[in-house]
Order: sequence, then structure tokens, then C-alpha cells
Amino acid sequence: MALPDQDSAVGHSFGLELDDVDLRLLEVEGLVLSIFGLERSTMDVATTTPRPTRRAVTLVRPLSRESTFADWAHRVEAQGVEAARRSATVVVFAVDGSPVARYHLENAWPSKLEIGSLMSGGSRVVVEKLTLTYEDVAVG
Repeated sequence: MALPDQDSAVGHSFGLELDDVDLRLLEVEGLVLSIFGLERSTMDVATTTPRPTRRAVTLVRPLSRESTFADWAHRVEAQGVEAARRSATVVVFAVDGSPVARYHLENAWPSKLEIGSLMSGGSRVVVEKLTLTYEDVAVG
């Protein structure tokens, strides 16, 4: 029996499906799944009702004219978190472009939008980093 290819992830790429927009990503940082229910909901002190545990993931992509990240972040500022909540899916693609894994984020909203370092004369890609706070994740 042949051993699995340990370097198969080297050529993977990543994307975000949000509403009707598919975005390519450079990096996904901090995607966490609960293991065997060890992460429990916290209690809302004011109402004594369970509140979902919140997690955060940071999505990194090259800065471009495409404004989905900024538009979503501005919606939080203008209308509040409740109006900005969305379902979003992080997709991992194999080298041939076929989906390998999907992570569906429930009740996600932007909590931070950061533009990477700007340096005159440099050769680095300028990136934007969107931190999403979400309540649950499902693998599918």
C-alpha cells in the first residue's frame, strides 16, 4: 500500500462563498471547530439565556477594486451586527480546482477589516484581512 502524499496541500487554494460572490483567498487563519462539544455556550448575564460561543477566522486576499469585504464591513457600521450577519463558506480547492473541503460559517459578520503594509517600491502584494466573527461552523 502506498503512503499518502504528505505534500498534497502545497498546491491548495482557498475561496469564500458569500451570497452570490465567490472570492479567492491567499490565506485562512484561525478556523476552529469544536471537538466533541467541549466548547459550550456562555450565559448572557442580563437575560440568563444561553448565548452561542463566538469564534473568529481571518481571511486574507490581495487588495483589489472588488469591494465585497469593505461593503460588508460598512454594513456592520451603518446597520449593526444583526443586519450584517451572513452565512459564508470557506472552500479549500485542490491543485486541479476541485473542492476538497467546505467549512460553512453560521451567523458570520465582519469584526475587523485591515489593510496590509503599504510600502513604496516594494514587491510584496498588498493584502486586505477580514476578520469574521461567527457562531458555528459545519464541515460539508
